[in-house]
Amino acid sequence: MATDKTVGTITFFTTLSIFTYYTVWVLIMPFVDEGHPSQQYFPAWKYAIEIPVLIMIAGLTVIFTFLALIMIKSKKQ
Repeated sequence: MATDKTVGTITFFTTLSIFTYYTVWVLIMPFVDEGHPSQQYFPAWKYAIEIPVLIMIAGLTVIFTFLALIMIKSKKQ
């Protein structure tokens, strides 16, 4: 049980930090001057759209592939 709680805590804080980083990147950094030192910690703004789209496409591909395999397997039975 303790390992489930530990994994859950680590997952929560990892997700929270990714969400915070992405939110700062997308909502705050476009208004900061390009010469500001904090700009070096963030990739180009165009990747703020491309990365989530690629992750969504990969995730949907996995989900629909799984569903297709389940449907094919249940049809054979």
